[in-house]
Amino acid sequence: MARHLAVGDSSGPLAIASASYYNPTGVLLTPGETYEIAADDSRWVDWHLASSADGRIEPSLIQSMAHWALRCKEGRWFQLIGAVGRSDACMFPIGMHAAWTYTGQSGDADPELCLFANDAWFAYLNNHGSVKVTIKRVG
Repeated sequence: MARHLAVGDSSGPLAIASASYYNPTGVLLTPGETYEIAADDSRWVDWHLASSADGRIEPSLIQSMAHWALRCKEGRWFQLIGAVGRSDACMFPIGMHAAWTYTGQSGDADPELCLFANDAWFAYLNNHGSVKVTIKRVG
């Protein structure tokens, strides 16, 4: 069940599956709230290329040629990405750790924070593994 976090409360650790287009976190967002989002050292795999939540620093040749299809262009291949709701309209790179403030970008009342592995929009079927993520409201 999705809920708002009070300052100091956390959610997780949550298993964020690399094969899922969106992983709902159960955290409802309110404009002005700040969150720390942290991944553990787990590795997830894109076809046969393993990486942490920081993603691939050096993309493969195929990934370089398919950059046009990468869901979050500001992020790296297989980097942990946040999304406001189940929409690619408001996405932000996270990696292993990030502090992020929700400013009301979606316009929805109480949108849920979703997370995913940054991959080509059509290529989630060959992904496997997950990373564990903790979300803490800090402000």
